[in-house]
Amino acid sequence: MEHFFNALLTQFPREKFHFQTFPFLKSESRLEKALGTIKGGVLFHAFVSKSLKDLIARIAKAKKIPCWDVTGPTAEFLETATGIRASLKPQPLHDVDIGYMGRMRAIEFAIQHDDSRRLDKLNEAEIILVGISRVSKSPTALFLAYRGFKVANVSMIPSQGLPPELAHHRRKNVVAFTMQPKQLAEIRQRRFQDWRLGTTDYESIESVIHEVMEAEAIYKKRKWPMIDTSGQAVEETSTLVLEALKLTPKIFTA
Repeated sequence: MEHFFNALLTQFPREKFHFQTFPFLKSESRLEKALGTIKGGVLFHAFVSKSLKDLIARIAKAKKIPCWDVTGPTAEFLETATGIRASLKPQPLHDVDIGYMGRMRAIEFAIQHDDSRRLDKLNEAEIILVGISRVSKSPTALFLAYRGFKVANVSMIPSQGLPPELAHHRRKNVVAFTMQPKQLAEIRQRRFQDWRLGTTDYESIESVIHEVMEAEAIYKKRKWPMIDTSGQAVEETSTLVLEALKLTPKIFTA
């Protein structure tokens, strides 16, 4: 739900909102305690329990706080569209914990396997992202990890070939990233300026063009699906990765 409201608040760019969450309010006593700390503002909730819905509505009315039930209209819409009745039962906390722990394990895996680290464990990855420097491998890996996928990302220097662990990898879970040379050179140049380093072949447009061409030739030879990340948001790139590997997005409840 937090992602939904972050997206919603971008529609009010001139205003500054303080966003506070109260997770795991599974009992009336915990709900009453949390609401006792609220003064003013606007209240959104995603309860499915009728008793908790009624309680929060009563308290919000008494405190004169505008309140909106996020799940109510959505559940009613799904019931109408599918003909299936909603259970209206709070999800067991155990299920929430399973989803949370799965996500945390995936994030830990992505951090441990970032930028060609621990290549000896490459076979444990669900997704492997390959690409030359600065083509958005790391942020995409972390975004996919947040969605529950164990992702490793491997940096490559075309002139040096593939790391042996990747060269001998036979599973079809590799996606290669590329980028338009002009944009890639600009990204590298900005990074070098941040580091206050001089000009090198690393960020020169001629060198970048050659590097991109060499890398793409390797990708095509390996028959890896290739994604051009030029101008792409991480969310868009992540969706393309899942589509390329025919993976279904994982759904977590927390």
